[in-house]
Formats: sequence, structure tokens, C-alpha cells
Amino acid sequence: MAGASLQKIYCWSIKLDRLFVHMASTEKGALRMGIRLDSTTDARGFFKGFYPNSELREDRHANRSLQRAVEATFSNGETQDGLDLDIACTPFQWSALKAIAKIPFGETRTYGQVAAMAGNPKGARAVGQAMGRNPLPLIFP
Repeated sequence: MAGASLQKIYCWSIKLDRLFVHMASTEKGALRMGIRLDSTTDARGFFKGFYPNSELREDRHANRSLQRAVEATFSNGETQDGLDLDIACTPFQWSALKAIAKIPFGETRTYGQVAAMAGNPKGARAVGQAMGRNPLPLIFP
């Protein structure tokens, strides 16, 4: 498409203990993260495969709120409400993500229990698929 501008995605990586956490955000909010034990690539290289038609820029400032949320999760298990998000998902996937965000730190639920929390008691398999596609696993653990 002539004259169309590429979506700008701001990337950054941090190391927490032995993990590398790659983060991506847009001007609207947190977009995606990836977690690796070893990382031989920078944040832009990590996200290039996810967003091949986007302009990827390394930018710590644009990811600062996401970084704070990740650090809070690691330090005390708290998830931060009010984090701006720019994730694409179906209404049910969003319901499942909101449901898992309500599970207290250190506790678990089955996919069936999460499905019931999300308003679809028979949606356990759909919850499994939503969790597999979770773009922010440290925000929605």
C-alpha cells in the first residue's frame, strides 16, 4: 500500500536472575513479551519474526511501565492493574486473561475452573488455547 506507514513497535530487554525478558510496546500500550533462559539476540531480533512488517525500535522509556510490571511480578508476585495494553484477542480470550489475572499469586486453577470464571464452564479447551496464545505471560500468568 503506497504511502502507508509501518507500525512502530518499541522493544527492550531486561535480565532478571537467569531469565531474559524481551518486551514490546506500541504507543497504545504493552504488546507482547518473550521469556528465554539464554538470549543470543537483542529485543529487535527477538520480535522481528512476530512483526516482520513493523518498524522495530529499541526504546527503554516506551517500555518502562511494562518493565515495572514485570519487576513487580518477580519481586512480590503482584500484577499491576491499569497497565495500558495493545493486544489483539477474541472476547473469550480477553475474558480468560482477566480471569487468570484474578488468581492469587502462588495459587493455581484448572482450565475448567478458569473457563467457569470467564463465563463459559464448558470452555476448558478454549482456555488452553487462550493461554497458549497469551502475549503477556508475566502480566497474565
